[in-house]
Amino acid sequence: MIQWLTRDWGIKLISLILAIGLWYYAVGEESIEVTRTVPLEITIVNPQMSILSTSVQMVQVTLSAPRTLLSDIASREIRATHEIGSEAKEAGDYSFRLEPREIKLPSPQIRVAKIEPEVVRVTLDQLIVKKLEIKPNLVGEPAFGYKLSEKEIQLDPNAILIEGPKGALEKLDSIKTEMIDLVGRIRSFRRTVELDLPPNIKPLSESLVDVYIPIKEEFDEKQFQDIPVRVLGPADVNVRTTVEPPVISFMLKGSRRQLEKLAAENIVAYLDVTKLDSGQHELPVKIVLPEDISLKESAPTIVKVSIKK
Repeated sequence: MIQWLTRDWGIKLISLILAIGLWYYAVGEESIEVTRTVPLEITIVNPQMSILSTSVQMVQVTLSAPRTLLSDIASREIRATHEIGSEAKEAGDYSFRLEPREIKLPSPQIRVAKIEPEVVRVTLDQLIVKKLEIKPNLVGEPAFGYKLSEKEIQLDPNAILIEGPKGALEKLDSIKTEMIDLVGRIRSFRRTVELDLPPNIKPLSESLVDVYIPIKEEFDEKQFQDIPVRVLGPADVNVRTTVEPPVISFMLKGSRRQLEKLAAENIVAYLDVTKLDSGQHELPVKIVLPEDISLKESAPTIVKVSIKK
């Protein structure tokens, strides 16, 4: 048995290597089918026409290729392109079949087995140019106590010439930018954004827009009622002071954030009677308020004070 294994061992080794190589070759040449969804690009020869709509934006392509090219099929770019010839001279509906030669493949060893859908329909329209106003596409709200000052929004440029199908442009009176997020904003800011253009419409100049968004603090008014009037007087137990009325009400104005946080018990309203003699007096009430908060009324509240010893 051992003699058989060792006899002509060189020939046996070569045979083994050839067998292994043949197996790898056979496995490598085994064909597989893979389906990919690829973008469809349509161009028009006639410069006076434009695409208004298409039945599909993507097509499914079934590809047949050796197993060794599986990674190419999965990772490399594959596109479908079709050119509409000069025969398309009028607006209307057209249809065509995508041919295997119109699928751009990464290797000649890859073959197109099937394309779905088989027929693609397009609607063509006259190509026109129109000037449109640019509007910012604002999303969300600023932080509580702040607001967007719409009248002070600035755009540069504020209008643009765009080119596209007549049927699509006739429905537009303005064009929006990409989304600009306002959520939680407390300060004005600038953004350079692209235009959010519909399909088959292109700008005839730079599509970048510089946008200034003014964010301002909100101001409000709030009524406070029955605030007790405190008396600041001499430390003499023989002096009796009465105030009429003992409580007052007033309207405050200022930062909305500050007004929302301000509680009645945190407001100090007082009279200073330390230098007054006995008798009847009329005095303005002094009110201690936080910064950015003030009385709406220009004149202070007047109360009557009676001092008796």
